[in-house]
Amino acid sequence: MFTPPLLDLTRAQEFALDAQQLRELMVTFEQSLADEMVNIQAGLSTGDVLKVEYALHALKGFMPLFTTEGLAQAMSDLYQTSREQPQDVIKSIFTPLVPSLNQLLVEVRAWLAL
Repeated sequence: MFTPPLLDLTRAQEFALDAQQLRELMVTFEQSLADEMVNIQAGLSTGDVLKVEYALHALKGFMPLFTTEGLAQAMSDLYQTSREQPQDVIKSIFTPLVPSLNQLLVEVRAWLAL
């Protein structure tokens, strides 16, 4: 089954001054994406709502530079929800996004391996 790419560097390329800076941004994004996904899942499993909110805030800032508009908007919406709704609502929205976030992480790592 084909899934369209989630990595979209259009805005990152506009932001970066050159190829080296783009690579540095991608390295930072890869680390943040991997770390914050772990933090969100840990926060959801332990009931640490602030941990979840902080991790979502970090991702919300990065996502528009590196992914499709749909996924970036979903993460922005989820961050807003994390500030207003109980944890079970946050978890019910985050869980279906995990496969897309994992796919994005694979795509970022593949790009970095080039």
